Amino acid sequence: MPKTTVLLGYLSVGLAVGIVSGLLGIGGGVLMVPAIVYIWGRSMQIAVGTSLAVMIPSALAGVLRHHFSFANVDFRLAGLLAVGAIVGSYAIGAPLAEYLPSEVLKKIFGVLMVIIGLKMIGVDVWLGRLLAWIV
Repeated sequence: MPKTTVLLGYLSVGLAVGIVSGLLGIGGGVLMVPAIVYIWGRSMQIAVGTSLAVMIPSALAGVLRHHFSFANVDFRLAGLLAVGAIVGSYAIGAPLAEYLPSEVLKKIFGVLMVIIGLKMIGVDVWLGRLLAWIV
């Protein structure tokens, strides 16, 4: 494949992830990791590490835009969440990702995305109402 085609593929996926990231606050795990694994055939470990590296500048750009244009960033909350996220990522997540086989990471990723997706569309509320009606 010509280098320009490969480069355009990288830039296109990056653009799509940037749009979704700025819009919904997601991108690295949800979009970038599957793209790196399934489009470019890299391991989960490479996909996770690369995705994290991509998210640093794109997250910073999104934060700046959200803060200066819309004033909707809670920096105190972000700082507190970041402390836990940094410790968890560095001390537990990254070493565990290196230890676990790529196929296990794919399964964990998939199950987590399904659970989060079901919660986001309200399946838990619907099931609660259904159970209340039955009982």
